[in-house]
Amino acid sequence: MNGRPGSEGRLDVHAEGPVLRVVLTGAVDLVVRERDAPALWRALDAPGVHDVQVDASGVTFLDSTGLSVLVRLARDAAERGLPLRMAAVSPRVADLLEQTGVGDWMATLADVH
Repeated sequence: MNGRPGSEGRLDVHAEGPVLRVVLTGAVDLVVRERDAPALWRALDAPGVHDVQVDASGVTFLDSTGLSVLVRLARDAAERGLPLRMAAVSPRVADLLEQTGVGDWMATLADVH
């Protein structure tokens, strides 16, 4: 990823003790969902995971399939009783979460757990 808008996107997952850190960068689209998301779904079930933090500060583009990754992550984390926190978001992600209502929905899931 070279940091310019439109650059290839990535979804990286890092276990940091009990925290599962999800880092999204670049253009998060169908390619990222198909290529990178399966590792995320497996990591959610790893023993010892107690918290999920998402860093989307490096996202330059997020389409509906990219947004679906965040929706599924929020739902799956909630089903497992794992708190999910959006640690950082780019302006593009913040706008999309607000415009679609997904940000408010994610907040209600967090309030339940």
